[in-house]
Amino acid sequence: MASRTTRRGSSPRSRSRSASAIDDALARLERDIPKLLRQLRRNVQELRDQVDRARADGERRWRDAERKVKQDAENLRRKLERAVARMRGRGKPAPRPAPKAKARSAGTARKPARAKRGGTKRRR
Repeated sequence: MASRTTRRGSSPRSRSRSASAIDDALARLERDIPKLLRQLRRNVQELRDQVDRARADGERRWRDAERKVKQDAENLRRKLERAVARMRGRGKPAPRPAPKAKARSAGTARKPARAKRGGTKRRR
């Protein structure tokens, strides 16, 4: 059985093929660079716009949260002042709205009051 021997190195033809493949790739890259740069610029601009929108949204949310905290703190302060004043007996209790009577026209009579049911058991 004869064994095959491999030659070290490459033939001139394969060298020229690989060199031409590299030259072809470089030429293609040189043609594509302007297009790739335009895409890269567009992507960077979109990313910048997205960051600006996120920053503005975050600032708006922060302002809203800050306003809400201030309002809650002010309401709590007022409630505490009222509670302390009631505890010391120098303040009046929190005002409760009085029930308002409905105005009736001259010809309308009152409805009779409904009779209350006796007992606390529920019927089934």
